Amino acid sequence: MKKFTEYLAESTKQWDFRIKVAGEFTTEQAKTMEALLVKYHVTSFKKIGVTPIQLLPLDFPKIRNSEVTIYEASVNYPTTQFELRDYLCDSLNISKDAMVVRKPGEDLELYQETSEEREGALLDDPDYKESPNHKFEDYYGDKYNASFLKELQKDLDVQRTARGEKIPTESKVTYNTDDTTNNRSPINQSAVKKKK
Repeated sequence: MKKFTEYLAESTKQWDFRIKVAGEFTTEQAKTMEALLVKYHVTSFKKIGVTPIQLLPLDFPKIRNSEVTIYEASVNYPTTQFELRDYLCDSLNISKDAMVVRKPGEDLELYQETSEEREGALLDDPDYKESPNHKFEDYYGDKYNASFLKELQKDLDVQRTARGEKIPTESKVTYNTDDTTNNRSPINQSAVKKKK
């Protein structure tokens, strides 16, 4: 049987962050930042790159005409991106508007990644190869409508049962055309009754 310390050693987790700094960021400041990350047991720290000077850098709405330096860091000690940003800004004496800390899987980070260039329009492909599900009858048509109505009826029956209502059952309607009492219209029947 394993000891607790072995289980603990196997359960180590890494937290990855992408640190973006707007404005000029020197190599001395980068070394200081890496030294500050030792507090969180940094395992890797590397510079990804520097963007060209942009009028409105992405992720920095209050800063104009600036470049953005991007770093990736992995730490073993749990922390949040907001706590890490506040700690680094306070220690490096940088405005909180000039630094953004994100996780690599965030929606904003995925949006910024470059994607493959494709030729032509998506609708030019008659087979819709990029669609994950090619069963179009699951979304429209007679089968879909029939199953949709059955589901609605089930929901209605459940609601009626919950309210304590009696659920009507289907019965065959019979028309008795041979009966003489039912062969006249209601208006004619009332006229005959008045004459009597």
